[in-house]
Amino acid sequence: MIVRTVALGLTLVTAAVLQTALFPALALGGFRPNLLLLVVLGVALRDGALPGMRVGFAAGLLADLLTTQAPVGLATVVLTGLGYTVGVARPYLAPGSFTAPVLLAFVSGLIGTAGFGILAGLLGESGVTFELLLAASLGVALFNTLLAPVVLGLVRRLSDRFPIEGVAGLP
Repeated sequence: MIVRTVALGLTLVTAAVLQTALFPALALGGFRPNLLLLVVLGVALRDGALPGMRVGFAAGLLADLLTTQAPVGLATVVLTGLGYTVGVARPYLAPGSFTAPVLLAFVSGLIGTAGFGILAGLLGESGVTFELLLAASLGVALFNTLLAPVVLGLVRRLSDRFPIEGVAGLP
């Protein structure tokens, strides 16, 4: 269990570094993928609601501490909620499907970005408009959809290599 925690921690730190250091240079239209969201999605799809929630909390806290653009806690709330929601929905998805996780990456990118923007607007962040929120949600969702097979595959391999104790052999 400790090895799994360290491996997931290193995965989150790597995703955060790529997201904050490399992807701003590759942004299209000012928008870039949310790798932390994809890692949370992968864990929740593979291991369920509670692990998805835990990794979502850690990923959100990491994102909040690395960026100073919004109040601390917004990404934590959004990614924790997404990790739980995807984990709860996991039994209703086809386990061997290729399209379900990719479509879920698109939808979670939409919902996660929109949720973050709506919460930021409610907390008084200036500059949050409907047009910006729509463009950002679509841009992040499209980027996440393109990167989903790679990131979700890596998280699946990590989860297979270091399974949760007593839960080995999940579909």
